[in-house]
Amino acid sequence: MPPRAHHQVTRRTTLNHDSTTQYEPLRQAVRHYVTEEVIPLEREHGLTWNIAPPKDLRRKVRLRAKELGLYAPEMPEAVGGAGLPFLGRCIMEMELHSHDTVFFEDVLGGGGGPTPILLAGTRAQQDRFLAPLMAGETTTCFALSEPDAGSDASNLRTRAVPAEGGFVVDGTKNIVSNGPQADFGIVFAMAMGADGPAGVTALLIDSTAPGYDNSRSHTCMGFTGFQGEIALIDVRVGADAVLGEVGRGFALAMDWINANRIRTAAMATGIARRALARSSAYAMQRRQFGAPIASFQAIQLKLAEMATELYAAESIVTRSAWMKDEGQDIRQVSAMTKLYASEMVNRHAYEAVQIHGGIGCLEETGIERIYRMVRILTILEGTSEMMRLTVADRLLKAAPR
Repeated sequence: MPPRAHHQVTRRTTLNHDSTTQYEPLRQAVRHYVTEEVIPLEREHGLTWNIAPPKDLRRKVRLRAKELGLYAPEMPEAVGGAGLPFLGRCIMEMELHSHDTVFFEDVLGGGGGPTPILLAGTRAQQDRFLAPLMAGETTTCFALSEPDAGSDASNLRTRAVPAEGGFVVDGTKNIVSNGPQADFGIVFAMAMGADGPAGVTALLIDSTAPGYDNSRSHTCMGFTGFQGEIALIDVRVGADAVLGEVGRGFALAMDWINANRIRTAAMATGIARRALARSSAYAMQRRQFGAPIASFQAIQLKLAEMATELYAAESIVTRSAWMKDEGQDIRQVSAMTKLYASEMVNRHAYEAVQIHGGIGCLEETGIERIYRMVRILTILEGTSEMMRLTVADRLLKAAPR
């Protein structure tokens, strides 16, 4: 049994070698838990990526992670987290995703995440929603995207019409991560009669509320069962369901999305580590023309390019996470980080299949799964095209006139 993770770290105002090496015990704790307990649990129950794992097993993984001090590491200790800087979370995230586990949302805590509630929730909301979330008993989802509102996230069709004592909510959310299994949703709707960002309001809605239907899972490339649709039909909520202020939901969403872009980049970087490690090992083992294929310059060049890009991704994830901890404006760097890391891991997935050859397309190798699962990373939390526009917009606004 691994010991409880040690959390004595120092928040540093400069980024240097010590800024990251102090998290080494935590990284090792994540590795030990995933390889020695989580993956064996998957094998015991015959779990695959073709369907989301059962809720009871997900809860078991979360509670054990909580016991080990790994769950929600970046949340304040006052609400049950480990109180780590965001940098620590990202280092742990990179380690987590260097392993292949269907419980990736549960080891450290994922889904919609508790951060928005912490930032804007009332004491009553924190008691009702945040406390069980932090205890590992429940999960949530971040329900923003709609059939007609993807990149244009403020163009919502879901409406929260004022009614006696609260609102009546109608609309449809789709491609919601953890939507099918979430115990409650952080749902974004237009609640002021105005279009655009000024009308967006965040609402906390229990999944058992009459008219709330999250029964439809998407058959999604690489993540079947993890993404789903939420249909809201005459869902009645009280005024106390509003998270933050009416009309301030878009700003709340973007604050979370900017940070989560860095976390998504950490996920991509961890998967790239896995692709490189497996490709390097296979290149040493596979023999053709009487020699390991690792001795062929064509393979060496691929591996060298992958290693170089991986180092760059690790570096920008680390720096961007540190900038967030320092309270700096991360709108541009989070877009850069997510853009680079998500496109990098897609290149690595392609090359990993090439290095493995035909068996790289077989399910049992795990390489084809990497190829399928990383594709959505250039879309989640903003498409690559939107990331480039965000970077250009911030760049040109700062340019001399």
